Amino acid sequence: MSDSSNMPMQTPQDLFVHELSSAHSAEQIVVKMLEEAQGLVQNPELKEGLRMHAEQSREQAQRLEQIFQQLGAEPHPVQCHSAQGLHQELQDALQAQPAPEVVEGLVVAGTCKTEHLEIAAYTGLVEKAQAMGQTEAVQLLQQSLQEEQQMLQRVEQISQQLTQQMAGMQSA
Repeated sequence: MSDSSNMPMQTPQDLFVHELSSAHSAEQIVVKMLEEAQGLVQNPELKEGLRMHAEQSREQAQRLEQIFQQLGAEPHPVQCHSAQGLHQELQDALQAQPAPEVVEGLVVAGTCKTEHLEIAAYTGLVEKAQAMGQTEAVQLLQQSLQEEQQMLQRVEQISQQLTQQMAGMQSA
């Protein structure tokens, strides 16, 4: 996907479509990251959480596509550089050939960062949809926002468990 600097953004709806496009790009990048991460981790709970999150991200991308249809718009050819940066950060860290438990820590930390990014994106989209009176879009976006918030809680719990396990290994 290319830069959208040549796309006209003159109205609040143009901005909304642009941000929807960025969120759609993020979901696609997140699915790719999660699928890759599943192959990197050993912890069954983490592996299952990554699988579930990938499936949820696919559903969230479909919701965004529904909103585009409702608006009679197409996604802009933009890339979510924030999500791409998180993906690159993990790839760069893996170059150091970390131990398996460190890989799991990297994956969990990256997943937490990704959830915060998605929560921020969906919060902004809900606000814009509400301001524009797009009630169907609001409902779809709120559903995705709630899922992201629940996933963050789940990932934070896994992160705490892994951190305690790694701390125990350090003192042993």
